[in-house]
Amino acid sequence: MEEQRTDRNEIQEEVLDPNRVMQAFGVRDWENLGPADSSTAASLGLLVEIKGERYLLRERPENPLGEDYGHRYAFQHYLRDAGIPIPPFRLAPDQQPYVMVDGETFELQGVPQGELFSSMSLRGIQWTAQAAAMLAHLHQASRRYQGPQYRWPAEAHIGAMVQNWLAMARTRAEQTEVYALSSAMQHLVEQWEKMLPSAMVSIGGARNLPEFHIHGDYHPLNLRFSSDDVTAVTGFDASRWEKRIFELAFALFYFSGLSWLPGSSLTRPLVKRGFEPERLRVFLDAYGQIYPPAEGEAALLADALQIITPIATMNGPLEDLFYERPEQEEPIIEDVLERLEWAAALPAWFERIRLSLQEMWA
Repeated sequence: MEEQRTDRNEIQEEVLDPNRVMQAFGVRDWENLGPADSSTAASLGLLVEIKGERYLLRERPENPLGEDYGHRYAFQHYLRDAGIPIPPFRLAPDQQPYVMVDGETFELQGVPQGELFSSMSLRGIQWTAQAAAMLAHLHQASRRYQGPQYRWPAEAHIGAMVQNWLAMARTRAEQTEVYALSSAMQHLVEQWEKMLPSAMVSIGGARNLPEFHIHGDYHPLNLRFSSDDVTAVTGFDASRWEKRIFELAFALFYFSGLSWLPGSSLTRPLVKRGFEPERLRVFLDAYGQIYPPAEGEAALLADALQIITPIATMNGPLEDLFYERPEQEEPIIEDVLERLEWAAALPAWFERIRLSLQEMWA
């Protein structure tokens, strides 16, 4: 979920000579509109215009695991044909959606059109429902995808990942010199670890849970909106074969648990306890109308949330504790403790609303 934050001058240096890259794409006449920012694309690059059409020129994002870029391109092409509004890639003369210049790989993708999501917008609830419906349509389309399965290796499966994140959190807690913060972080890890074994057993023992290729990073920064619908879906760099209940849990966390404000570097909790009830209900209702749960699947949604929460939290409302940046201001301890308290209370909160989650989706 983490945005790529790069200095504007560094962007121009990284692209090196954009004329050579554009020529490799077979483009002679184009206009350099300068560095793109997060209002244009989730991944920073160079904004260019070709015959009235705007594109984002960027180095191809690193795949989190593996090198199968063929899946990412093929899957997005299929989804576009299925009606998912994915900005198109401009093809090079060899009909590939990328070029290589001096050993670096570059893409030209259409600039996503529409408004950035804002939790405080008057249309925030409406956009939440639209995001849920779009995810359901994407999942329905993915069920019919006939391309080869692209799986991450065993060490990158969700169970292994969450254990790695928990180990990272425990290490950070031990290294923190402020006693109040260290104690709160230790408590946080203990609350997460207490619930994980039963959640893992429940999901692992379930049969016939829907599996297919997921988006992999479905959150507000990778969507654009109009007054009526989602206008663009981007950010497929972590797409892979996975149980859909995990992607639904991540999306539910992002859209009903966190506050998204354009220009803000931190996604804080939306409410003081748990998730915002109305957005929770609206998201599950809009998703469920299009793609209802399989038999027994809705009863496992609380378990899926227990499993993904350490990952989503450490890359969201607690991000500043685990990814320090040179320009980052020293966080206010009271503010950090409040966010840690919110995160530590989530496992018990999920258990309290387990039946409600099941009913809202079903």
